[in-house]
Amino acid sequence: MQLDKNRISPGSKNWIPFFFHLHKQGELKIGYKLKSDSLEDCLHYIFNQTGLLYGFPVSNLYCPEKYVAHLTSDEKLKLLLFENLFFTYRYSKTSIEFSYDTFIDSLLSFYENYANKISLWDLNLGLKKIGKIEKIINERIRLKSKIGDGNYWLNQSSNGFVFVDVLLYAIYLNEDTFNPRELHEDVVYNVIFYMTKSAQIDGHIEDKEMRLLLYLLQSSNLEDVRISELESYIKNTNKENFEIKYPPRLLHRKFIFELCVYLNYGTHQVKPEEDRKLRAIGKQLNLSSEEIEESSLFSRTFILKNRSTLSIINQDKTLSVFYKNIQNKWSMILGRNKEKLLTELKESKEFMDLVSKSAVRDLSSEEKEIMKKQFYDILKSMPSLAIFMLPGGALLLPVVSKLFPELLPTAFQENNIDDNENKE
Repeated sequence: MQLDKNRISPGSKNWIPFFFHLHKQGELKIGYKLKSDSLEDCLHYIFNQTGLLYGFPVSNLYCPEKYVAHLTSDEKLKLLLFENLFFTYRYSKTSIEFSYDTFIDSLLSFYENYANKISLWDLNLGLKKIGKIEKIINERIRLKSKIGDGNYWLNQSSNGFVFVDVLLYAIYLNEDTFNPRELHEDVVYNVIFYMTKSAQIDGHIEDKEMRLLLYLLQSSNLEDVRISELESYIKNTNKENFEIKYPPRLLHRKFIFELCVYLNYGTHQVKPEEDRKLRAIGKQLNLSSEEIEESSLFSRTFILKNRSTLSIINQDKTLSVFYKNIQNKWSMILGRNKEKLLTELKESKEFMDLVSKSAVRDLSSEEKEIMKKQFYDILKSMPSLAIFMLPGGALLLPVVSKLFPELLPTAFQENNIDDNENKE
């Protein structure tokens, strides 16, 4: 297949080799000017600029807009997570000669350790290394919720804690001792606890704040007992005084405070008294006045730039929103494959002629065989179209995407690299 230089599809197989191919060709470069030699400072800046900290990708780190304009928010987040992991490895390993294979080995080692401690995804021993990473990244951005839980807005969301993967990977690369379970629990638990505390500074938790907190709790992957603790705290059924120590790492404390600012400034008009109490939480996190001001500015700037498109904050918990989101998402996916659909239809003129003939006479055995073969060709090329055309097809697609991911438009071989072009 001819290489499409303007498309990368993180929903397809082999998108990571395609990313490497574009990077090797000099097509992908960091789109931000980094003004610090500190990895923590770089991650602080990148997480806010790209939206990774908020689980809402507004731009990618390496890929220009022409490569990601056709992607859904979930696909952009998947690519953004991988880009940040890639950046973290390259920044941490400047003293050794870089190779894509060594990076993949490092990332797989990290996730195999991380997966065994935190998640239950199947690494599938039959897959090649890059195939395993693609599957893991796909699982990391997915939010595992039930269709019948009543939170329709939640079912269309992604994992709000994917940024933690990057933080832990940076520690894994730079420190000898690494306990992913303990570090994950500490970071995630503290984030939700302090965000809940910040939501309560005006005396009550508003509906939008409640939705965001429950969304993060759903993303948390914490132990059941800790989820129960936080849920009771969020719903104000647990009156106990929580004794929480602030995280020892400065970057983690900054991120926690920035998410507190995001929760408050993103959901309502913050009054001066609330802002003072919010800054007091920054003090509790042992941040200096300058660090509080900087983090507050980072978060409020992100909200100001992206308020109209921040789905978790803006969406109402209604069935109509659920339907609309699914239709918009899959209409976008199908729309970007319209050229392939038109090609298939042009090549299937004989099929359409046979359909017309079948309405007025019985087809011969040979004609039936031709019709059957071409019908299967269409279904193999555009399987999701057949699903989409069914009554309620737009609602079936998310289910099919989990059970049969190969049937979706993203399974088109958009990430194939032309063998001739790849030869040196």
